[in-house]
Amino acid sequence: MKYTCICGVPYTALPIATVISVEHDIPMVIRRKEMKDYGTKKMVEGIFDAGESCLIIEDVITTGGSILETVDVLQKAGLKATDGVVLLDRQQGGDINLTNNKFNIRSVFNISEILELLLKEGSIDQETVEKTLKFIEENKLF
Repeated sequence: MKYTCICGVPYTALPIATVISVEHDIPMVIRRKEMKDYGTKKMVEGIFDAGESCLIIEDVITTGGSILETVDVLQKAGLKATDGVVLLDRQQGGDINLTNNKFNIRSVFNISEILELLLKEGSIDQETVEKTLKFIEENKLF
């Protein structure tokens, strides 16, 4: 699917989305967390037409809640938002939650891959890996 714009989930993913926008010459829209009572008073800022497809960019996913909030705001503004990319999936069920809500998510990395890399490089030990994976398993949200 071709996307006509991208949107970073406020606020940490905004710099990531900005770089992608500039590097790939894809227009970017900005979702506000709250409507201002001055200026344009819009929840989505940017130039777009209703019905266009917007790719959502996120930094870290735990529950997927922030992405779903962003989907809701973008759809109310007239954009189609069914797909996203996340830099790091914490593997606590956010991907399942999003899939259950008919949203397609792809992650660049997941926490298991990062732990494996850090272990291989000697930055952490096996005990830390096991404790972290146990924490993740015991704290899955979906």
